[in-house]
Amino acid sequence: MSEDGSDSSDLNKSTNPPGTGTRSSVAGTGGAATPPDIVMKHAPGSWQALAAGQFTSDGRNVDTRRAELSGEGADLDAGDRVGDRGHLGDPSQTTVAEESSKRVVKASRWTWEVPAYFAIGGMAGAAATLSAGAQLAKLGGTDRRMVQSGRVIALGGTAVGSVLLVADLGRPERFWHMLRVFRPSSPMNVGSWVLAGFGTASAGAAVLGRSRSRQLRFLGDAAGLTAGVLGLPMAGYTGVLLGATAQPAWWHARRWLPRLFVASAASAGAGALELIPMSPAEERAVRTFAIGARAADLVVVKAMTRDLADHPEVADAYEAGRAGRRMKAAEALTACALAASVASIKVRALRPLAGALGLAGSLATRLAVTDAGASSTQPV
Repeated sequence: MSEDGSDSSDLNKSTNPPGTGTRSSVAGTGGAATPPDIVMKHAPGSWQALAAGQFTSDGRNVDTRRAELSGEGADLDAGDRVGDRGHLGDPSQTTVAEESSKRVVKASRWTWEVPAYFAIGGMAGAAATLSAGAQLAKLGGTDRRMVQSGRVIALGGTAVGSVLLVADLGRPERFWHMLRVFRPSSPMNVGSWVLAGFGTASAGAAVLGRSRSRQLRFLGDAAGLTAGVLGLPMAGYTGVLLGATAQPAWWHARRWLPRLFVASAASAGAGALELIPMSPAEERAVRTFAIGARAADLVVVKAMTRDLADHPEVADAYEAGRAGRRMKAAEALTACALAASVASIKVRALRPLAGALGLAGSLATRLAVTDAGASSTQPV
């Protein structure tokens, strides 16, 4: 006890971070370090130690228990840490079953803008490819309704998709950061370049293609062919992007997602053109493309489901819950669109219905895949 009545042992307590130990000022100890003020129950630096609140100094005078995160990942919730409910992470407060049920991968925090962009961007890419095909085949004569309509759909889809993408990013200026370098190994970087090039070519084709100047129309046709070439990667790069992530439902389906997205985008692109009256030759071309795309969509879904059967948890992500309901709805809508397209050969009035069903099926597919990725990261 000191003269003022306080406990003199308090004067010897170190203010060092827990786990770093203290230097004793008591005579006779020779300045040797006393035992740490927190008993290290786990190996220093291990996840068990961090979860239990055992922190060691790294020599930088940095409190490793504090960190600030900014940017698009700032609002991610890592969930409850092990030991948050017990003093110093007493293992008795957390069961082994609870630990094994916690996934390392966290679900994406995407809102509806992202799957909507996937659907609209894919539709725009497929419409541009169809337009370029009609241009090369010289369909529609001088009117070229299919060519011009496809270009307008491509431009409109790119504009709306870009707005949705920027809205999800939150910081519009950051999109341009992706264009500072070209990295073929990054699906997101390649996709950014594809989007930028496709949008520019689509705008040139839609605007210059209607010019009265022969030279400007030539430039518009060249831009239309460029947009048609970029339309395929525009339709499928988002599937490659999802497959490159660590979300179990996307990673295990990485072989099929690009194929599914291309087929679904082709169905949507043809569906958008089915809503527009055209010449018989143009309608026949669109109908043939739509039938093939929707049949391919259904085949890819069945093949993906069969391939994922070896991974029950991943397959369940596509078959259960909201993702399962949306996937079933997407298959039903696509099948009905396929039937309507076939029936429109005899009953032309069914053509717009087939287009609307194809568009709805494509959107439902994107929503289902997005939900499956999120649900596959939930605790089992």
